[in-house]
Amino acid sequence: MPTVHKKKPNINLVIKSEPEVSFSGQLLAWAFTYGRYIIIITQIIVLSVFFLRFRLDRDHTDLKESVTQKQALIESVADLETEIKRVQQRLSNIHQISVNQDGLIKIIRFLQNSTPTDTTYTNLSITSESISFTATSINLRSFSYFLRRLQVDNKLTEVTIDDIVRRNDGRIEFKIQAKVNLKAFT
Repeated sequence: MPTVHKKKPNINLVIKSEPEVSFSGQLLAWAFTYGRYIIIITQIIVLSVFFLRFRLDRDHTDLKESVTQKQALIESVADLETEIKRVQQRLSNIHQISVNQDGLIKIIRFLQNSTPTDTTYTNLSITSESISFTATSINLRSFSYFLRRLQVDNKLTEVTIDDIVRRNDGRIEFKIQAKVNLKAFT
C-alpha cells in the first residue's frame, strides 16, 4: 500500500504579534536593541574609571614618596649650602679687604711721591673714603707745592685745610682733610 504522507500542520511556537505598532511597543523594542549597547558601554566606562582610580592612586603614592625623598635630600644638603654661603661671604670680605688694602697702598704711594722731602707727617689717618693728616713743612714754598700736588690729580677731592700755623722758626704746621677718589688710583 502506498504510504500516504500526512501533512503536518505548521505550528509556530513563537507567537509573533505586532508590538511595534504601539508607542510602548516601540519603546520596548528600542530598549531591547539599543539598551543592551548602552548598558555595555556604561559598564566599560565604570570599569575603566575603576581601574584608572587604582592607577592614579599608585601615581599619587609614588609622587608622595618622591617628594619625601627629595625633601630628605634637600634637608641633608641644607647644612652644606649654609657652609658654602658662609665661605662665599668670607671670600667676599677677603676680596673687599684686599681691594681696600691695595687702595690704601696706592694712597700712601701717592702721598710719598707728592710730599716734598722737607715735609714730615706727625699724624696720618687713611680710610678708603677719606684721609686726614697733620704735617710740618720747612717753608711756605714746600707747603704750597705740596698743596698743589694734592689738588692736581683729582685723586683727593674736597681738600680742606683745617688748621695752619707758622712757627717762630719759619716752619709751617698744617692739618688737611680730604675725600679719597679710589677710582682715580686705579
